[in-house]
Amino acid sequence: MEFRAYNACKTEKAGGGKKYPVLRGNFMQPGAFKGYSAEKMKSHLQTMYDIGIDILVLQWSFENTSEGVTNVYYRSSFESADKSSLYNESGKNLLGNILAAAEEVGVKVFVGLNNNDEWWEKAVSDKAWLTAQAELGIKGARQIYATYKKQYPNAFYGWYFVFEMYNTAATREMMENGAFLLNGFCDGLTEIDGEMPMMLSPFLSAYGTEPEVTGQQWKEIFAMTRFRDGDIFCCQDSVGAGYISIDQLEGYYREIKKAVDTKEGLHFWANNEDFNLSNSSTAPLNRFLKQLQISSSYVEAHVTFAYSHYQHPDMGKTGYHNAYKTYYETGKLPENTLTAPEVSFDMEDGSAVTLSGSIQNPDKTVAGIRILKNGEELQVIDLTREYGISSISFSFTDHDNAGSGTAEYEICGIDYCGSNGPAAKLTVSFVTRNGVNVAEGKSYTMLKQPEANYPDEVGNAFTDGKLGEPTYGDKAWSGFLGRPEFVIDLGKKVDGIYSVRVNTLGGGNAAIYAPNQITVFVSDDGENFTQVASKTFTADVNSGSLNVVVRSITLPEDASARYVKIAVATNQSWIFIDEISVMAEQS
Repeated sequence: MEFRAYNACKTEKAGGGKKYPVLRGNFMQPGAFKGYSAEKMKSHLQTMYDIGIDILVLQWSFENTSEGVTNVYYRSSFESADKSSLYNESGKNLLGNILAAAEEVGVKVFVGLNNNDEWWEKAVSDKAWLTAQAELGIKGARQIYATYKKQYPNAFYGWYFVFEMYNTAATREMMENGAFLLNGFCDGLTEIDGEMPMMLSPFLSAYGTEPEVTGQQWKEIFAMTRFRDGDIFCCQDSVGAGYISIDQLEGYYREIKKAVDTKEGLHFWANNEDFNLSNSSTAPLNRFLKQLQISSSYVEAHVTFAYSHYQHPDMGKTGYHNAYKTYYETGKLPENTLTAPEVSFDMEDGSAVTLSGSIQNPDKTVAGIRILKNGEELQVIDLTREYGISSISFSFTDHDNAGSGTAEYEICGIDYCGSNGPAAKLTVSFVTRNGVNVAEGKSYTMLKQPEANYPDEVGNAFTDGKLGEPTYGDKAWSGFLGRPEFVIDLGKKVDGIYSVRVNTLGGGNAAIYAPNQITVFVSDDGENFTQVASKTFTADVNSGSLNVVVRSITLPEDASARYVKIAVATNQSWIFIDEISVMAEQS
């Protein structure tokens, strides 16, 4: 087999004789690509092939539950007994399109078999369930082999074992059951074609275990498995998922390498994660390269979960792709060419500070904005979706300043490698008025009702004083499409009204943006209103995650009124609101 003599840093294709670690392979989950034609898939694969990635792992080719098969991504021939009530074959052309494109480009494909999410509940505890999964997986493998191997003999190279084993709290019975499942696939695949290697990619975890224990566990499992010469143990480093730190990584790879060396013919590769699970973002290149460098002392090759999803231009990740391409070609990180942003601030009622500005981006290297407050990171604004824009605007509201005196802000750009550019610095002094929220607990009417899926369920959600978490699934939030207006009855005429605050969700995720305009009206009778303030805010940007944003507007002059009308507007889709405050000076 070609992989027996493979060395990731010196092979003819991947790396081309490079003396630094580079990627050889990439994972792809089928759901995001099932609509790709063969031609579009060819372009996708060619982009990666040009930077040394000539292996594609299709993570699974069909999905199932205990009821039967749910989704298929190839031209399957499952009998009716294998189909569940949720059976769907809308993506059945995907595998054929992948193999056709790969055959033409020169990419080798490892085809994953059945994916069953019941694994995360059952794992290796139910031997009857494991038997059923192996039998169904091999049944699918026979169909796939018969359909595609002769047509795409070079591209259809190997198999991928879908079930992700892990290294914590493993009893002897669990290890035996894990080996039992692996053997079910190894034996079945050998019967189909003993020359096609199988790859598996268990993940690491530093929780509740140690490197030496992990190495011993895998050594015992390997002793019980019937791996074939050329099979590949491609361990997830789990840095992106947060199960292990970079500082812990080397110890685990060192011990697992010892275990792999006890199994003749088994190869050791690394699956280096290129993402941050905490906010579903792409990892900066400087962190990702550390992962490659640490594991390179122990493994033959590097694949990643997942260039197709987190670094490919098809997913809007052109900046990350260009940065990695520079590294691939030169062995060095791209030079940081960022300039300091231009920043101004707007302060409302002495506590809420909105930092607004822009940063020049002629080299297309701005990946985000980092905001520090008194030397500690306050927020990172993801700007990767703004790739190609020569000047990028941004805005962030810091509303936690009551009684803090002064704050020192530093605002800088971040490039795709994760490096900071020069910072703009601002010193802000706060003068907090002695106010109370006179709207709390008061009744209100709405000129526009929330959308049915995100209602005001209790009828007083906007003045009940209860704040939501930064997720639109929290019942505290109500969602609007359009321009909501609220009329709050304060119960009596109130003097000294000086500001209005609207708690919203922002950040652009799921098309939810903080509103860009608030207008305030007052009235004594609830019928005749006078406009007393209006403010337009810098347009919210997509930061890749949701956050709570306070849109605050200070009245030019204190007002007296019983009724306060607040009109909220946006031109960016959804508005989510959980609380409205009307601040008045305490008597």
